[in-house]
Amino acid sequence: MKYIRTDNPKEEDISEIRNKLIEYNLSNIELKEVKPIAIFVNDENDNKIGGISAETHGNWLEITFLWVDEKLRGQKIGSKLLKDVEEEAIRRGCKYSFLDTFSFQAKDFYIKSDYEEVFTLVEYPLTSKRHYFVKELTANK
Repeated sequence: MKYIRTDNPKEEDISEIRNKLIEYNLSNIELKEVKPIAIFVNDENDNKIGGISAETHGNWLEITFLWVDEKLRGQKIGSKLLKDVEEEAIRRGCKYSFLDTFSFQAKDFYIKSDYEEVFTLVEYPLTSKRHYFVKELTANK
């Protein structure tokens, strides 16, 4: 057995490990279908000014990115993106949503959007915090 340590891993080596883990995971879970979803907001010149990306998997919506141009924040664009992706997740049969955010990002926004903080990494990566949130999805929220 040979252990190889590197500060510069090749993408194909990382992909091989990722693919083997995914293969193992899929052999042990009851639902294998993961469906992506994304909603983008473009300005009149077709430049992206906001967007959200996520995946649905069984009962869960996992939000990976939500971004709105700084000049447009406070105009409910983020709220609409979040609501729209949650509604699509409900249509797909999801019951819960999961996401994380840094302390300098949108913690208060998610709390106002009925997300409950369930875990926090402190001193991440050095002085910030990384907050993990969940929300029970219902057609009324």
